Amino acid sequence: MLSVRLPETVERELTQYCAARKLSKSHVVQEALAEYLMAAKTPSSPRAAPEPDLSFLAPDDPIRQFIGIAKDGMSTDELMRMTRGDDWNQP
Repeated sequence: MLSVRLPETVERELTQYCAARKLSKSHVVQEALAEYLMAAKTPSSPRAAPEPDLSFLAPDDPIRQFIGIAKDGMSTDELMRMTRGDDWNQP
């Protein structure tokens, strides 16, 4: 046995929903909870980021190799070393 307190607005909407469909509140809550728990078990497939549109770059443009590398979590230091060398931040 489980008791659940609902905000007044949710309880009012639940009451109206059940009355319109001739269902018990317990039935609706049990079904909703079962669906919620089933969805929680199902691993959501991560959406792959769309490939960037590089049509504005020439095929041999050297900047192409750097497009999208930030999404992999490179730090600013790593990026600057790649583009300017190891001594990029020396006085």
